[in-house]
Amino acid sequence: MKATKMMQLVKQVKLNENLIRILTALVFSLVVILSVASGGTPLRLLVLLLACIGFYEFLEMHCGPRRPGLMAAGLLLCAVIILSQSIDPLITLLVTVSAAPATGLVILYDRARGRNEASITDYAPLFFGLAYIPLVLQLGLYLAPAEQFLVILCAVASDTGGYYAGTRFGRHKICPLISPLKSWEGFCGGLLLCTAVCLLVGAASAHLQWRFLRLPLWAWALMGPVLHLAAAAGDFFESALKRGLGRKDSGSLLPGHGGMLDRLDSFLFILPVYMLIRAVLRLAQGS
Repeated sequence: MKATKMMQLVKQVKLNENLIRILTALVFSLVVILSVASGGTPLRLLVLLLACIGFYEFLEMHCGPRRPGLMAAGLLLCAVIILSQSIDPLITLLVTVSAAPATGLVILYDRARGRNEASITDYAPLFFGLAYIPLVLQLGLYLAPAEQFLVILCAVASDTGGYYAGTRFGRHKICPLISPLKSWEGFCGGLLLCTAVCLLVGAASAHLQWRFLRLPLWAWALMGPVLHLAAAAGDFFESALKRGLGRKDSGSLLPGHGGMLDRLDSFLFILPVYMLIRAVLRLAQGS
């Protein structure tokens, strides 16, 4: 009897967690959809918010909250990288390069506070974090709205298909040393859903005569697996970062999902891969 009640309690907890996860995803998705559809300032503000929160979580994981100089310099550079995109790409590059002297100032600040043992490796997360989060996210602002939705949908499809297929059918683990829960069954679920999204977008683009990518349907079918591989790599990469730091989530901002970086990990790899595919295709098409 006690075992039965315990099983019922476990099922109820899982049901509640799943409901919270779905509600959080719906609210987050609504905000993203409205911002992308609006474009302009609302979208830029959303990207700024996502970049700053994700970058803060990244620095907090690697440097801890007791590094105010590093956190302040990092967030300032992160914000300027996103905001400078609308002015001139050269400014974005200059801001990124300025991370070196900015880090030098942070080192001087820490040394002045008595941290004489600080080495340059203590500040490496600042450099990597800027390339990993704001520099990648600002790329999305160069895309047409249809392309922005495509990349977002592929990231969501890869994550969602992987999560539910893995939860329901997951038996064979991919790499337990990095992520003990990720399975080949989940990988295949994400692959199928991501490829289906690409095929649907490809069919719609031909019907609506979108001009952002002129591709035959078979090319869209190939793009799905490539983008899913990028999403899976991003997911595994963040899992490896967290596992190395003894963390389960990057934060607790999003109930049922963890931190903002936990939601952006796939997108942060899909976006540059899509941009690379786009650049190659445009060169091949002579655009």
